[in-house]
Amino acid sequence: MALRTLIFLSIVLLVLTGACAYMGARSMALCPALAGHAALVWWTLGLLTGLMFAIPILHRVPGLGHRIEPLYALGYGWFGFISTYVVYLAVADLAQALLRQVAHLDTGAWAFYLAAGAALGSVLLGLVTALRLVPTRRVRVPLADLPAGLAGFRILQISDLHLGPLVRWAQVDHIVAAGNALKPDLIAITGDLVDGEADGIQAKVERLARLQAPHGVCFITGNHEYYSGVARWLALFRELGWRVLDSEHVLLEHRGARLAVAGLPDPTAHSYPGARGPDLARALAGIPGDALRILLFHPPTGVAAAERAGVALQLSGHTHSGQYFPWSLVVRSIYDHPRGLGRSGKLWIYTSVGTGFWGPPNRFLVPPELTLIELAATPPRTADTPG
Repeated sequence: MALRTLIFLSIVLLVLTGACAYMGARSMALCPALAGHAALVWWTLGLLTGLMFAIPILHRVPGLGHRIEPLYALGYGWFGFISTYVVYLAVADLAQALLRQVAHLDTGAWAFYLAAGAALGSVLLGLVTALRLVPTRRVRVPLADLPAGLAGFRILQISDLHLGPLVRWAQVDHIVAAGNALKPDLIAITGDLVDGEADGIQAKVERLARLQAPHGVCFITGNHEYYSGVARWLALFRELGWRVLDSEHVLLEHRGARLAVAGLPDPTAHSYPGARGPDLARALAGIPGDALRILLFHPPTGVAAAERAGVALQLSGHTHSGQYFPWSLVVRSIYDHPRGLGRSGKLWIYTSVGTGFWGPPNRFLVPPELTLIELAATPPRTADTPG
């Protein structure tokens, strides 16, 4: 596992170093004013990129985390900027090269200013969207042969909150207040709730224990739980009274009808000693034939197998729908169900875009959501309400 992590981090480092090298070289080539300060440009790029890698590590040092939170924000903010600017710059660079070739126009400086300005503007707008109080998204899911007792059953889905130093206390309190105001029958947390070690952000998780629903809270792991000391987190979640579904299910009785909520761990569990990977057959074993089957699985995958196993609805997350433009366009080519409500045969799947954000506090054109799922026998309808 350590070797795999080292290889992954090495690849990320190479990609980001290459992106920064391209940004520096092409920005100075397009803008002569920058070329006159080449040393300053390269030192700035190097320091900010080094900070981006150092801060998440330093934040885990006991007693140091809270003191460096401004630098933590700067490091991830820089990551958000370069991952946006490098794409805008590549497009602008290609456009100015074509104009020079076809129309003999020198638009290099304009290409630089346009790319830099657009990147800065989108990052700032994405920051505002990421830090505002998360809005509620209501989704009605029509299910065939829905037992009368389950009509109108409400599930509050929280996914990919990524509790960490950049998640404000006001946001945590808002999620609790808004979630309870929706009066859900069940709360489903579909992974990536945390993004750090327990000592640093445990208090924020404990605040979420104030969420209330008649059938309680069901939790499944996402990949980030395994990066953040999964054993300690799962112990805490169980202490809070949450049902941690590790390839297992819970059978609920609601107004004379039965609902089986099954949950699978994230596939990342395969890489961790002592952790079981997802096992759909085990999770569904023993469910009565008259019980409606709902599956919680962090990535929006495995829907064909779930549909064959009689699952009526799968709740997932993980994709963030790319989290911010332009990466929101890329994720659509990776997943069959990258966001929102979809269908595979008789199975409905809802993929949350996430209640929070990972890494860069950026949600440009992809706002987060607190999701209220309502089971119904009517056509699907979605609506956004202000948080």
